[in-house]
Amino acid sequence: MTQIDQYFDLDTKQHEQLEQNIDADLDRLRKARFKQIAKTLREIEKSSQKSDNKKVMSAAYADLQKEYLEASTYFKGSTVKLITSLKEPQLKTFKTKAEKEISETKLAPPEVLNEELIGRYKRGLEFWVGDLTTAQQQSIAQFTREHPFPWNEKIKNKEAILNRFMAVHQDPVQLRKFSEDFVSEYPKIRIPTYATAVTAYEKEFQNFLDSFWISLSPEQKNRLQEYLIVRADKLEQLAKRP
Repeated sequence: MTQIDQYFDLDTKQHEQLEQNIDADLDRLRKARFKQIAKTLREIEKSSQKSDNKKVMSAAYADLQKEYLEASTYFKGSTVKLITSLKEPQLKTFKTKAEKEISETKLAPPEVLNEELIGRYKRGLEFWVGDLTTAQQQSIAQFTREHPFPWNEKIKNKEAILNRFMAVHQDPVQLRKFSEDFVSEYPKIRIPTYATAVTAYEKEFQNFLDSFWISLSPEQKNRLQEYLIVRADKLEQLAKRP
């Protein structure tokens, strides 16, 4: 809802309808996938207990990416209903805001973009293992310096997707297909140069995660294992809810 509100000036009726549709999609996701996601988390927790396993975090990253992409497909309904409800002025507002965001990214110095990325990586890792040591924080910064994110390709990808969206927005059939693909088949609609660049980057990131795993203290590993179990328990409880 926060991301959508950022780009579209929804009226009260659209906002209320969107909340209802997202709730319905979430409920379908809960019933269909939460148990499987919990199973994935438990498998990661078991893998993390094997002292000879050096690929814990890279494998977990890949597994959770798959779960995320699968979960995204459950939001096709609310996405299509929202997009097809938008009026021309709202679409123009979206186009203006998206173009402004792309322009700001183009103008931003790479070091600023990298600092934001470092912050996201730190927050993401702290979410799972708790406070990071100074050395661990430095390793994140070092990885970002040595393996720059493909910002230029990402910008071109955003421009291409925006242009494709605006090109079909007046054709209900093509607009529906584009919206469904964006939610459920996003990796396939990326431009080839960005897909290639980001795939290469993610391989380097997974290598970094493996080295990061080795740096974890016993306390950090315990925190990760406990948190995985807590999350899995919660998902299973939600899956059982009528």
